[in-house]
Amino acid sequence: MEVFQLSNGIRVILKPERELEIVSGNLFFPIGNSFDPKGKEGITLLTLKTAVKRSLKRKPEEFYRIQEEIGAPFVSDVSLDYSLVRFQSTSKDFLNYGELLLETLLNPGFTEESFSVEKEALLASIKSKKESPFTLAYEKMMELTYSQTPYQNLPYGSEGSVSSLDLETCKDWYKGFLIPKGSVLSLCGNLQNMEKFLGDVEKIESYEFKRERFEKRITESKTEFVRREGSAQTFILIALNAPSVKSDFYIKYKLLNTILGEGIGSVLFQELREKEGFAYSTGSLYPSRLNTGRILIYIGTSPDKRETVRKKLRSILRQLPSFINSDSIERAKEYFKGTYLLDHETRSKKSWYLGFWEILEKGYKFDSEFLRKIEEIKLSEIKNVAEIVSAEPIHEVVVGDEEVNS
Repeated sequence: MEVFQLSNGIRVILKPERELEIVSGNLFFPIGNSFDPKGKEGITLLTLKTAVKRSLKRKPEEFYRIQEEIGAPFVSDVSLDYSLVRFQSTSKDFLNYGELLLETLLNPGFTEESFSVEKEALLASIKSKKESPFTLAYEKMMELTYSQTPYQNLPYGSEGSVSSLDLETCKDWYKGFLIPKGSVLSLCGNLQNMEKFLGDVEKIESYEFKRERFEKRITESKTEFVRREGSAQTFILIALNAPSVKSDFYIKYKLLNTILGEGIGSVLFQELREKEGFAYSTGSLYPSRLNTGRILIYIGTSPDKRETVRKKLRSILRQLPSFINSDSIERAKEYFKGTYLLDHETRSKKSWYLGFWEILEKGYKFDSEFLRKIEEIKLSEIKNVAEIVSAEPIHEVVVGDEEVNS
């Protein structure tokens, strides 16, 4: 594997995989939707989706024909701490494909037609999300738990913020978006004759960029209720304090999250679904964040069990250290290892992980060290973390058709 930095500040990771004639890549930018201006939430997502649809230097039919013949469409994605463009082609045609990629980035497809299609699609997606109790709970939780911070922003924005965006606004946003120093280009596959492509990447003018740092811990317990008329279930989402990806405790919280809510052997599944029959679905998530993180616990249950389940969740959290033993920690390590390795089977995901750890400032080497570090965690260390979590305040969001009461 080769890792180096181009003169324009773009970090390059090359991971050779010669078994198949495929090159997969991800270009990460250190700008996520947490940088969307107030009132324009969703602008980064809409801008990138429009930009990579085509190059203005070619007719649409020529652009799509080339993509179809030698590779896959360019795909954009946006998260709180970063954005990316994902791409893949055959090895023998990568020079032509890479040329098309850079041409598109430098001459993005900002036409009224493309913009209108992407804007309508995003608005339709936002409207459809209202049908999901998880999305309703998540949106309210971000507003509650990350209030007055950039993490309050949602990647897709709101109907109001997206409706207010126009083509010129997104074009101007893109001009200030591409390409910050600290961007990461990660390539995996049969990498041959990459010199010209990387030379062209190095010619792209970049600019200095500084990420915002903040800390936002939960300091007092709060509950918010969201009325969803006609809902046949109650959905409960709880947020727990958790460290940033840069913290030494990050790995321990990752393993604790697996013990708590990942897989059928997890505490939440066993205690809420298997033993009590409370849950339609239950589990936990711990997204990796550059700033203060959260573990999110969720459960869907029947409306008549709402208060019983809320009490049971609090009881589980208070007693969390008692669920930590040699069996639960070994199960969690095996589960974590299995899912992590399975998620590395494709070249696209191998490329993604290397770039992901680099853009989150853990460094690309963390990808190969992660499982070893998880394996080295001791039972006593997880118990200590569980003790901390069990004593801390929580944020809670309850979504359902019931009358609001606490």
